[in-house]
Amino acid sequence: MKSLDLLTPGWDKAQLEKETQRVFEICDGCRRCFNLCPSFNTLLDRIDRVDSDVAKLTAADREQVADECYYCKLCFNHCPYTPPHQYEIDFPRLMVAWKKQLVAERGARWRDRLLIRTDLIGTLSSRFAGLVNRALTTRVVRVLMERVLGVHRDRQVLPFAAETFPTWWRRRAARPTTGTDRPNGKVALFSGCLINYQATDVGKATVQVLEKNGVDVVVPEHRCCGMPSFDLGDTAAMAQAALANLKTLEPWLEQGYDVVAPVPSCSLMLKREYPSLVPGAAMAGLAERTFDICEYLIRLKKAGRLATDFVRRPGRIAYQVPCHLRDQNIGFKSKELMELAGAEVEVIERCSGHDGTWSAKTEFFPLSMGIAKKAVREVGAAQAQVVASDCPLAALQLDQAGASAGAAAATRHPIQILRDAYGLPA
Repeated sequence: MKSLDLLTPGWDKAQLEKETQRVFEICDGCRRCFNLCPSFNTLLDRIDRVDSDVAKLTAADREQVADECYYCKLCFNHCPYTPPHQYEIDFPRLMVAWKKQLVAERGARWRDRLLIRTDLIGTLSSRFAGLVNRALTTRVVRVLMERVLGVHRDRQVLPFAAETFPTWWRRRAARPTTGTDRPNGKVALFSGCLINYQATDVGKATVQVLEKNGVDVVVPEHRCCGMPSFDLGDTAAMAQAALANLKTLEPWLEQGYDVVAPVPSCSLMLKREYPSLVPGAAMAGLAERTFDICEYLIRLKKAGRLATDFVRRPGRIAYQVPCHLRDQNIGFKSKELMELAGAEVEVIERCSGHDGTWSAKTEFFPLSMGIAKKAVREVGAAQAQVVASDCPLAALQLDQAGASAGAAAATRHPIQILRDAYGLPA
């Protein structure tokens, strides 16, 4: 049975309910995802309560399953029935369709609409970074934010940078060259809103490592990749973001540049989601030429063009693989790079439970921290000197959950670890 195309508006609620019952019945018979996320715990618990008669699930049951999905996408690769299987199960997109349906029925809180406007929040907060950062660590302000916005008082937030990454890029000195008219590669860097306004050092390290390897780097203007809009099932906004970013990146593709993203959620959007949101040859070309930063560097290594003159050994590393990187099915490229630099790497395949805006909301913050504890336990068991994750938000979550467990080390991006191994200045 062919499933609905859940990223297009060509279905109605009756079709959605019918598709949901079909998928839930298959999930009941399979149950491989029972321990992946709160959505499956709730779904299988409710199915057991009605003795596996999925038709007896209530509207409230379906609503809770959808609300607890934070689009980690772990279930997609875990599921044995994803396309091209005849069952064509795509549980994450089913949840997107339900989020969209629920917004249509019950509306969206102004908090939910505000939190996904990451470029606006980042622009304004960076202009007043000192004041904003102090406010975000002031208990009275956080209690007020919880009451007014519904943002949990204990949700730690990455500090905003007074100098954004695009500003740093524009003002920096002339970039080093390879001494040849033919660079070792050409990259259009898609930094994304998280790097632009908060985790700016990850962007700087990305540029440093690429240029160390003789790669010509440009940073085209672009907007948020659109991933936060999944929280509302706002496929129209995501399609708009896809078209806007294609418009700015396509001229660079035509000049032979590849697109590289240091944040897995951004590379996932450009690779996997954009072609579904806006089908066509141009979008398919963008997806084909987009790489995670460590994936791109491993390509250089395989071509014999990666510098290996490392001067510092990173030590033993506990490396948490972000969910949106695992969904790309590219293997453990970051692990391979860190090992090339002399590190001993223990891989942690546990979700951090952050997911941007989802874990910031009062109703979901306790769930998110419960998920994080599982990853923190494995990090602690690794007895590593350094903790690493490709996602700055996963790093923040591990640090916050780890602090409550007595851990003190700050989690770093693999590209920062590689920069240090090269002996490049932070």
